Amino acid sequence: MSGLARRVVLTVIALSVGTGCRTSAPTVAEEVTIDVATREQTIEGWGTSMVFWNLAQTPYEDLAWRRAYRDLGLNILRINMNKEVLVDASGDLAVPVPLGPDVESNVAKMDFANSRTKVYGDMAVWLRQNALEPDRVKISGSLWSPPHWMKGPTGMRQYHVTNPSVKKPTPWLADGTHGDSIGGRLLQTPRNLEQFGRYLVAWLKGFERHYGVPLYAVSIQNELSFENPFDSAAYEKASDGKGGQWWQYAAALKAVKDEVSGKTIQTKFMGPHMSQVGAKPSDPWGLLHQMSYIEAVKSHSDPGLIGFLAFYNSNGYLGAREEAVKMWAGYYRGKSAVPGKWARWTKAPGVARDKKPIWVSEAGGAQGEWLAGTDGSVGQGAITVAQKLHNALVHANASAYVYWQLTGHKDDETPHSLLGKKHVANPTESKKYSAFKHFSRYVRPGAVRVGATFSNGKTSVGGKSEYDTYHGLNVSAFVHDEDGTITVVFVNMQPTAQRVTVRFPEDVTVDRLQTYLTSEEQSFAKQDGGSISQGSTDLSLPPHSVLTMHGRLRRPPPATLP
Repeated sequence: MSGLARRVVLTVIALSVGTGCRTSAPTVAEEVTIDVATREQTIEGWGTSMVFWNLAQTPYEDLAWRRAYRDLGLNILRINMNKEVLVDASGDLAVPVPLGPDVESNVAKMDFANSRTKVYGDMAVWLRQNALEPDRVKISGSLWSPPHWMKGPTGMRQYHVTNPSVKKPTPWLADGTHGDSIGGRLLQTPRNLEQFGRYLVAWLKGFERHYGVPLYAVSIQNELSFENPFDSAAYEKASDGKGGQWWQYAAALKAVKDEVSGKTIQTKFMGPHMSQVGAKPSDPWGLLHQMSYIEAVKSHSDPGLIGFLAFYNSNGYLGAREEAVKMWAGYYRGKSAVPGKWARWTKAPGVARDKKPIWVSEAGGAQGEWLAGTDGSVGQGAITVAQKLHNALVHANASAYVYWQLTGHKDDETPHSLLGKKHVANPTESKKYSAFKHFSRYVRPGAVRVGATFSNGKTSVGGKSEYDTYHGLNVSAFVHDEDGTITVVFVNMQPTAQRVTVRFPEDVTVDRLQTYLTSEEQSFAKQDGGSISQGSTDLSLPPHSVLTMHGRLRRPPPATLP
């Protein structure tokens, strides 16, 4: 551990005022202790997914859009490992294209120049050359569906987004012979599992060979308990329609592990990849599924299978309120460590004991307005983008956080995008983009989250509990030993102003301190007064604001960041 591994104390003076009043003399002093010797997760990065519809209407090719991706500091690009790379000459996706034991022969059957895959490959190539730090770029892949011919029925019926009034037994192809492969499950015969493993290996090899960019991490199935009305597959149901067939996921993962063995593949595998871990302790349905799949992997006859699963990942569609934060905490620390009205059937021993990185593979929510509630309240405003990031990093110990889309095909920001098309040229005009940037721009991959607590011993004050971040003043801190930086992020969800004095101890020298603020009036605006005088600096947090303080530590030597 470097010489930075010692205690740093930041003294925070909180401006305690009455409701509705924004100016008053400070009456309560809050001290924030940042202990850089307490090391939590290592940050792997930030990113968004690329959508695979309306490609012509989404500005991936726009240089300004790509500059915005870089400006945000994104280093993770999530792509769909689309089934269209392997199609019979007839064009019918239901026709099998058998794969043999030779990887090269299997790759030769695949078309990685098809229009859907090409847009991902071209963006991956650009990012590896032009990202903020090209050597820290990670391409993440997810299967939305295996090849259609590898799937069988679940006993369920599902519709397609283009004709919701028509339901058919799954799986079925949206356009008869091509289009989305709706629902179904991966057939669990030994022959089909072998084909699935060969398909995954050939996909990884073929993409890297065609574009010169390897996939860093892969999830073998997006939202694996849902037969969504688009490309999808479920590992939870059997052909009789009954649930709880968790072993199917473990069997598929085992097939991939066996096929990867002996091959020169560095890609890491993550899962199980639920859509979320649940809305509240009294209804932890998603958490039950996530943990049941993990348990199935652990109990597989191959004791090394759980080690093959390098990361745990799920999507992060959780709310902003206290109960949702408890779900993140219960998932990571276990329900016994988190007070709440947990359902009797909750399965939450806590994944912290498994010592695997946690990825939030997809997140969303929040309106375009900074405050979207009535009478100036937060509601689902853009500030919750930063608050939810805080929740995942602090309470789920997340190492990576991927938003669903940077930009869709709409002019304005939607709950699914950080940036509307009309804001591409000037991205910080988007409040959602600015909120995300408070973490992604200066908490760089390789940084480590360190201890950061108020005088109450928690990372939040002002709410009903440490999990009530929606009503509190929240703090997190990160040290990057290689780059020689320290970054502190405050998310002030309170309707009152906060004045903060940061005091550095004499043995910690911070140079080039920079401070950025987003509030209802400002968007990632650089603040004056960032200088350090006699080891301290003063900050001001307006009501409902996010503030990032980023400094260079004199030791070790700082890296150059554009």
